[in-house]
Amino acid sequence: MIDEEISSEVSTFADRVKQDAIVWALGAEDGGMVVVDSNQFDETDVLLLWDSEEKAQAQCRDEWADFTPISIDLADFLDEWVLDLKEDEALVGLNWNDDNVCVEIEPIGLAKVLADFDI
Repeated sequence: MIDEEISSEVSTFADRVKQDAIVWALGAEDGGMVVVDSNQFDETDVLLLWDSEEKAQAQCRDEWADFTPISIDLADFLDEWVLDLKEDEALVGLNWNDDNVCVEIEPIGLAKVLADFDI
């Protein structure tokens, strides 16, 4: 993806998240979350997030069939999750799709975009 496409994807994600003040992840009964290897950086984990429950639910198949969408309040994500992800040197992946593609962004970068919105 070129920088303009990435910027557009991040902006679209942020606009949708602002509407509901929720981000979505896939969680398991044991508390585990769907995390994938980065397509950009060796030995870097990516926590997958979606801007809607429907998009997250669409990925609950194949190897993720036992996972379900879980909502994360945006304020909680910004206050608690972002720093934990940064400390773990993890990235967030936005709106993973059927092509196994998503924009990978540093959690602090996403927080800065989301913090520009009224929550």
